[in-house]
Amino acid sequence: MLIKIEEARSLISKLSLQNPRTKLLDPLSAVGKLLSRDVVATKNIPEVDISAMDGYAFRFDDLNKTKLKIAGKIFPSTKDPPTLNQGEAYYVTTGAPLPKGADVVARVEYTRVEGDNLIVNGPLTRGKDVRWTGEDIKKGQLLIPKGTQITPYHIPLLLQQGIRKVEVFDISFCIFGNGDEIVPWGEEGNGIPDSISPAFFKLLDRFGESYYQGIARDDLDEVKKKLSVCVSHDFVISIGGSSVGEKDFVKRAISEMGTLLFEGVSANVLKRGAAGIISGKPVLVLPGQIVSAVTTFHEHGLHILSRMIGVELREFVTCKLASNVEVDHKMDSTYLIKIDGEKAIPLRWGVGLYSELGKASGFTILRRGKTYKEGEEVLVQRFI
Repeated sequence: MLIKIEEARSLISKLSLQNPRTKLLDPLSAVGKLLSRDVVATKNIPEVDISAMDGYAFRFDDLNKTKLKIAGKIFPSTKDPPTLNQGEAYYVTTGAPLPKGADVVARVEYTRVEGDNLIVNGPLTRGKDVRWTGEDIKKGQLLIPKGTQITPYHIPLLLQQGIRKVEVFDISFCIFGNGDEIVPWGEEGNGIPDSISPAFFKLLDRFGESYYQGIARDDLDEVKKKLSVCVSHDFVISIGGSSVGEKDFVKRAISEMGTLLFEGVSANVLKRGAAGIISGKPVLVLPGQIVSAVTTFHEHGLHILSRMIGVELREFVTCKLASNVEVDHKMDSTYLIKIDGEKAIPLRWGVGLYSELGKASGFTILRRGKTYKEGEEVLVQRFI
């Protein structure tokens, strides 16, 4: 029985799932992974008031009251900068701490030195070319929120803060395919190669680690054996065997071993995707066609993962259709979309179009029997 997609979403939203495992990694190893805990600043940046330029630091109020006398030099390596006396200025290089009491820096090109006296020629305002304590980062502020995928650009921030380990999600996925005609990934043979599972190995890498259990033949007991092995992991993904044919056993196996939440939704392309629970572990059933598998994962799989980690992983954007679309199917239908600026370019429709999937930025679900006009706004879920 197919249910409305809104009902499927509601069922997933009500799931109570086990907290996923986490692990600590150094910043380099954490690149590409999702943070499982907020990263908070351990110190101010800058830690003290510093110069943003090579020049001379002094009190702004002394500029027109007295002749400025050069009292010394301060460099970034200076640990205990001196306190300014009235009328004094210190030569400072970029990144050097300011002498205590200084509130302005005159750039070298705006100054002239006569003996040990400083002549300032350029226009100045209080605070000019000064980087104040905590101007960039304040101790205790949120640096990187939970659920963020760590990039190489986070590495300098973490290391500069003295953070040597971050906590990331370590979800264990178990993936298997279904069908007598399918040749397992990594094996040679006559048949259809398992071309879908390997895509999910990389797609899921940010969340944790994937374990491949090969192919379940078209036999109920063999499907159950695969599921029995896989539920020792945190999240099970079955690919293929999701339809209503006499050799499609996955949904029946889930029903007998646990709970089948729904067996499909009334939206083309997504309709044979299903979800269930066995031993408290979510089981995602993906159709055996590439476009259906990927869009179903984003629709149901990402929703389940969002519930597991407590962070919304799905990203939706509103775009304007680049051309008319007539939905002449008997049910609502899923269309691959290429996003170009604010435009949503509909791609060729079909469940197994490998070439179109490679062009797609995401997908949208359009209502049956409706003609959408060029320029009309649609909601697109982006691919991760």
